[in-house]
Amino acid sequence: MNDAEKHFGEKLKFQIDPTGLEHAIKEGKGDCVIVDVRGRNAYKDGHIPGAIDIPIEELSGRMGALPKDKTIYIYCYNIVCFRAPKAAYALAQNGFEHVVEVFGGYEEWQRRGHPVDK
Repeated sequence: MNDAEKHFGEKLKFQIDPTGLEHAIKEGKGDCVIVDVRGRNAYKDGHIPGAIDIPIEELSGRMGALPKDKTIYIYCYNIVCFRAPKAAYALAQNGFEHVVEVFGGYEEWQRRGHPVDK
């Protein structure tokens, strides 16, 4: 296995697209924790159903409220937003082993016509 194959294989273990997240929610039976790291106003304007509002600026102080035994799905605004990968990295550094970035973020979730809560 070459370096590129290893890199992308590992990367894909920690990313999911919105449709994959929707399936995980339906099949997870409560094993999914979805975290919106965009910020309070964005969350109020609309978010993925069931998502917890933890702005990235507050993440370090609120990690203790997140379960380490469940998969945590992190999302931000869109494909070019770096809040989700930064948050996922911070969680991984603090002992969270099951952290997944929702690739494309909220924008892609909406674009694909998935439900939204306000």
